[in-house]
Amino acid sequence: MTEDDWNNKIRAEQYPWMTDDQFECFDMLCDLFGGAHHIQGKVKPCGTGIETNSRHCGFSTFDYNTLTKAVVFAHDRCIRFGIEPSGPGLLKLCLHKRHQRDGRMYERHPTLEEHANSIRGV
Repeated sequence: MTEDDWNNKIRAEQYPWMTDDQFECFDMLCDLFGGAHHIQGKVKPCGTGIETNSRHCGFSTFDYNTLTKAVVFAHDRCIRFGIEPSGPGLLKLCLHKRHQRDGRMYERHPTLEEHANSIRGV
């Protein structure tokens, strides 16, 4: 069974409510945590995106580089990734697919290089 076959089976059985955009966000979560079986919280719809609560505490930039991986994956895939508080010991992870690199703030998602240059003032 190919990875695409496996993803389609999971989608059909566990997440039939997901749109293509939501499933693309879910696929990013799977890659971030090393598979769907490692996503700790229940994945739920959040507007046009998805959210999950996580007890994952290894969000860092280098050693256990989950934070850096999330940023790189998000920019590569044009997905807005947010981390919010969600109760004692929990973080809410929110993902929303964007479809363009330019435009209004809530419509676009720049490449990593574009965003880094804008932060650096280049």
